[in-house]
Amino acid sequence: MPPGKPVDPSYLRLPSDLALLQDRLASRMWNGDLPVGEDSETAMATATKRRKTRATADLRLARAVSGPPGKDGLWQHIRQKLVLGDIRHEAVDAEIESFRHNPAHLDALARRGEPFLHYLASEIERKGLPMDVLVVPMVESAFDPLAVSPRDAAGLWQIVRSTGEEHGLTVDENYDGRYDIPASTSAALSYLKHLGTVFNGDWLLALAAYNAGEGAVQRAVAASLKAGRDGSFWTLDLPAETRAYVPRILALSSIIAHPEGYGLKLRKIQNKPYLTRVEVDSKVRVAEVVAGSGLPEQEFFKMNPALKPGVQPPKRRYDVLLPVESAAALASCLDGTKPVTFRKNGGRRGATLSALSRHSGHG
Repeated sequence: MPPGKPVDPSYLRLPSDLALLQDRLASRMWNGDLPVGEDSETAMATATKRRKTRATADLRLARAVSGPPGKDGLWQHIRQKLVLGDIRHEAVDAEIESFRHNPAHLDALARRGEPFLHYLASEIERKGLPMDVLVVPMVESAFDPLAVSPRDAAGLWQIVRSTGEEHGLTVDENYDGRYDIPASTSAALSYLKHLGTVFNGDWLLALAAYNAGEGAVQRAVAASLKAGRDGSFWTLDLPAETRAYVPRILALSSIIAHPEGYGLKLRKIQNKPYLTRVEVDSKVRVAEVVAGSGLPEQEFFKMNPALKPGVQPPKRRYDVLLPVESAAALASCLDGTKPVTFRKNGGRRGATLSALSRHSGHG
C-alpha cells in the first residue's frame, strides 16, 4: 500500500451513486492495452492476458438462492453486507474463471484466514466500510501476517512505513506496528475510509489507490477526463498490477456473494468470535503474557507477529490478539491485562469475563 498524496479537488468529479456506478460498469471494457513497466508488472500483464484467454464466453452469474440466516455461518453474514459482488466485466470474469479452475486456492485462502475473518469483519462493520474490504488482505497477503513485498510493504494489509505512520502506526527497531494485527487493521481501515471519501464513494478507484497510490489514481482520473472519457476505473491508464488487482477483489467478492452460482463451495466458518483483543499494561513483559495465555509460544507469536520473544514491548499500553478462551485465562491470572469488546455504536469498553464468555458462545 503506497503512501498517500495531497488531494486535489479537481480530481474528485466522480460518480457518487454506487448503484448507478455498478450499472455503468457492468458493460464497460478495458480501454487500451495493459501497460508494461517493471518485470513484476510485465509478468502480471502476461498472466492476466493468459487468464482472459481461458475465460469462457458464457461465464455469467448464475445466482444461487441464499439459505436461511445462519445456514452458511460467517459467510452468510459477510455476503449480506457486500456492495461490489454484482459488478460484471470481462476482467472480473477471467479472475472468477481462474478460481473455478483452482478451487484449492480458494480453500487455502479461507483456511489461512479463518482465525482472523470474524475479527476483521467485525472491525470493518464497526468502521462503516463495505464488507468487500475484507477481500483486501486476501489479495494483498493471502492472510499471511508476516508477508513482506519487494517494495517493503508489510503485514496482513501490506502497509508501507510512511502510510502506516501517517495512520497511527509505530515502527521502530523493537516493534513494527505493520505486523500488529489489531493496529495494522485499524490503520488500513482508516486509510481505506480516507480513500473512499477522496474518491466520493467510488470503491473501485479507492481500491486502486490502495494498491497504486492515491496520487497515481488521481492523475490517471485527470488524464481520463482530459481525454473525454468518464474517469471510471476501467478507463484509467494504471500499472498492470493495479489493473489486475481490482478485478481480483471484485471476483472474490462475487464468489463470496454467490459461490454456488459458480459451482464453488466456501469453507464453513462459524459466525462467532475466535479472537479478541486484550489490552496489556506497558509494565507487563511479553513473556508473562505468553505464559498467562496458556498458548504454545509459536501459536502466540503467529497471532501477534509484531511482538518478539525477549524484546521489550512499546513503552505504552499495547494490544495482543488471543483466542477468546485464552484472553479470559490471561485476564484472570495477570494484572494489567483487560479483554476489549466494542458496543454496537462503536464505543469501546472493557469486557467482563462473564460477558466475554456469553458473547463467544462459551460457558
